[in-house]
Amino acid sequence: MKEKFLNVPNILTLIRLLLIPVVVTLIVDGETIAAFWLFGLACFTDVLDGYIARKYKLQTRLGTWLDPLADKLMAVSVLVTFTLNGIFPVFVIAVVATKELAMMIGGFLVIKNGHTAPANVFGKVAALLLNASIASGFFHEQLYPYYIWATYITLGFVLLAFVQYAFKNGKLCFTKAEDMKEDKKAS
Repeated sequence: MKEKFLNVPNILTLIRLLLIPVVVTLIVDGETIAAFWLFGLACFTDVLDGYIARKYKLQTRLGTWLDPLADKLMAVSVLVTFTLNGIFPVFVIAVVATKELAMMIGGFLVIKNGHTAPANVFGKVAALLLNASIASGFFHEQLYPYYIWATYITLGFVLLAFVQYAFKNGKLCFTKAEDMKEDKKAS
């Protein structure tokens, strides 16, 4: 991995982080259409930064940590704001925040132990569905009750993806990379 901090993918991720308070403020101020478009822009930068990083080999350790953090902070911030405004029930943010906290702790442990555990197809689909559910919250008045049903289905898929990811990568949280290499040599 190249370790140049200021590259295009990391700048896009920083822009996404800077959009979080703007989106939240717009929601609070009742400017939901503007907030929706900026939320959509943030989702687009997430796709774009990953594509650019992989295509041009611009992945960095910072980007590996910062990109998912920006995604999680945006999702949780908007969900908290929507929950405080009565758009989503409290248990939606409770489930998502608990899952995201577990993923952040697990991700930290995986990196600390010298591993990488990139997102898989289940995680990417779950993230897409979660962002779509969050986006539906911007139009809750027009989409009621369907946006709530879609959100419940999304929560089920998010939890399924989390369980699948935990089973597949959980051991990486507690085993150093060099220990796993030694185990493979011994067998």
